[in-house]
Amino acid sequence: MLGAATAGSPDADYLARTVQALADGRPAYVRALADELIAERQHAADVGDPISTLSSLLAADARLSRQCNFSYELRLHRARGYGALKAILEILADEEGLTLTEISQRLQRTPGSTKDYLSWLEDVDLVTARSKRYSFTDSLLRVWVRLHCRASAPSEDDVAREVHRYALPRLPAHTEPAAAAEPALAMATAGGSTAEDDKKPWGIIEID
Repeated sequence: MLGAATAGSPDADYLARTVQALADGRPAYVRALADELIAERQHAADVGDPISTLSSLLAADARLSRQCNFSYELRLHRARGYGALKAILEILADEEGLTLTEISQRLQRTPGSTKDYLSWLEDVDLVTARSKRYSFTDSLLRVWVRLHCRASAPSEDDVAREVHRYALPRLPAHTEPAAAAEPALAMATAGGSTAEDDKKPWGIIEID
């Protein structure tokens, strides 16, 4: 998509906004996507589809999959109640926006103990409460949990399906104004951040 496009062209702008949206604005994810897209451009006339690229990065033992696994395990080990916390995250991976009562019923624990577990997950920035409803703080980590925190390894079709489910509502409109793609990709690979990055309330850990 970027092969013949120059910085500031509509295709280049759209690619930059797509990478930002798919990465949920997180520098480590932006960098991983940008690196892979740039590597693809070196071997082909055009950059590949960013959604397909994201799918490849979330496959077992791929770059983003390893980053998500590291972040997930590190944060859980910083909290308490490892088994119960994993169970809550798997519940929220299936359905977000649940209330304390709904989570406690599915977890089969008392609301009091469930509240404690949720507060520990909030302390390590794994979940966020809005209007008394709980969701993943990192929406891409939720995709990883759906794919890899289960009994059997996901197939290529499973990964593609989950990534499309995540990506399609987030794709920017072609008509939105945005910064040029080339500087955005260059900044990502250099470890920089954009103005939107500076506004985002990052968690305690960012993986480079």
